[in-house]
Amino acid sequence: MKNVNVIGNSCKIDGKIGYFNSIGDFVKICESSVIGNCCQIGQNVCIGSNVCIGNNVIIEDDVNIPDGCVIGNSVTIRSGVVMDINNIIHDRCIVCSHTHIGKNNKFFLGSVIGSFSHEVTDKKLQGELFIGDDNCFGENCYISCGKKTERGSETRIGNKVHIQNNVSIGFNSKIAENENFPLTKEKFSTLISSGVFLGDSVEISASCVLEPHALVRPHCKIGAGTLVRMNSCVSQDVPPFSKIIGNRIVGYHKRPLAENLGFDTYDDEYLKFVGYMIETACQSANAYEAIEKLQKYKGQGQWYDKALGVIVEFLEKNQNCCKLMKFEKQVM
Repeated sequence: MKNVNVIGNSCKIDGKIGYFNSIGDFVKICESSVIGNCCQIGQNVCIGSNVCIGNNVIIEDDVNIPDGCVIGNSVTIRSGVVMDINNIIHDRCIVCSHTHIGKNNKFFLGSVIGSFSHEVTDKKLQGELFIGDDNCFGENCYISCGKKTERGSETRIGNKVHIQNNVSIGFNSKIAENENFPLTKEKFSTLISSGVFLGDSVEISASCVLEPHALVRPHCKIGAGTLVRMNSCVSQDVPPFSKIIGNRIVGYHKRPLAENLGFDTYDDEYLKFVGYMIETACQSANAYEAIEKLQKYKGQGQWYDKALGVIVEFLEKNQNCCKLMKFEKQVM
């Protein structure tokens, strides 16, 4: 049965391969890796250790599949894809060219990662997609690659982002790219729920939660820790830690706001006081004025006093009211 595989020149095949595979020239398959049946592997491909590749997989030229990766059935990996260790790509996914993938990511059934929009026919306009570490992409996600424009040429997704099923992300969007944000106690710090549509050049800061079927229009920026409720539409820039219902900002997303400042309780009444103080501080011209205004909360109760102490200490250290919300300039 050895002759049912077609193997090119100068290959080093130490792993186990199935039947009816086509393997190009200068391919290296390390020991302890397993290749299924009916796969097409191009030239100059390197497959590392402990890699498992299913059936009917297409891996084009000049691709490196590093150690610990798992590739499901009927997956296509285009030429020029760059990835790090321990990624899992489930059945029928397509990973397009110009895509760079970090470590420990999961891509579920039928997702298209790094595709170009239909209007990007000129290769000179094709940008890149960068994905960080420890992210999870649900079924049938569509993540666009970058497009070379005056605003940039890259789509970027940071670390610990959970993107659920049927999410569409437009070109040149940025998700959880800046890690100077409040870490939550959840496994994933940023959640984009099923059916969310993000337009082109959208920026979603880390620790945001977008509930199912939310829509973010092109070029909008959403500040860190924001909660966008189900079926809401974001059509303008949003300050950090906002809560959005419909098309309006209705208050603060209090839990990440409190975590940002280091509070250790999430009681709604307590967080309400925190919200009042943050609003008072950020309406002030400078840190000195903010501290003076906040003194009206002094002595009104244990929770007021604790919140006041933390916020005043932060202002004295940073001298910037808007940095209370990890923003150099508050976006409105």
